[in-house]
Amino acid sequence: MYGTGARKTFAAPNILKELNLKVGKLSTGDSLDMCPQDKELILRNDATIKDMEGAAVAYVADMFSTPAIFVKAVTDIVDGVKPTYEEFLQNLIAVTTALELAVTKVVDFISGKRISDL
Repeated sequence: MYGTGARKTFAAPNILKELNLKVGKLSTGDSLDMCPQDKELILRNDATIKDMEGAAVAYVADMFSTPAIFVKAVTDIVDGVKPTYEEFLQNLIAVTTALELAVTKVVDFISGKRISDL
């Protein structure tokens, strides 16, 4: 059984501008593979990536009116020619290195700022 819905994030235009980050909509699923139902939900909701953890975190953050920032890195391209697990392993090192740099920049940028400054 899938739940559907949308959680709107708070605006953070200065992070995007200063750090040159991209914004996208997350869709959720319970596996690395892309089943037809996942694909249909992604297309219907104009999502950018399928994510296994973000929806749960966004839901809880919204319940407590707590802003959340997600910094994501994509390890596998679902419509690529390689099997998902091969692509995942091949991209893992490069993606985790890029993610480490991005998270460091985001934390440095938000440190000491008010939400309205983000």
